[in-house]
Amino acid sequence: MQGAANAGDGYNVVLHEFAHKLDEENNGTNGQPILHEVSHYREWAEVLGREYEQFADRVSRRKNTVIDEYGLTSPPEFFAVATESFFEKASSMQRKLPDLYAQLKKYYLVDPASW
Repeated sequence: MQGAANAGDGYNVVLHEFAHKLDEENNGTNGQPILHEVSHYREWAEVLGREYEQFADRVSRRKNTVIDEYGLTSPPEFFAVATESFFEKASSMQRKLPDLYAQLKKYYLVDPASW
């Protein structure tokens, strides 16, 4: 209830666990849910791999502001906390992490920064 109370803090256990359930649909959890088109997998892997590395760098330099540091635990956790931020910190993610935002927008088929 605490995470849902503030729609802009980037913490929402329902969104987080929902992302894990989506991730599990492809016979395991690896941070890559089933995408809409086969052609999307290469770009997804490229962008999320790069974003994960840059995220680790930002955390180590204490320059991380958009995604919860818990995402460093593993790629599945990165996907889950990125999902939280996508919905709860959409404008900030779109501005600071446009490639990641674009991938999540393509996956979820919504644009929360426009809401």
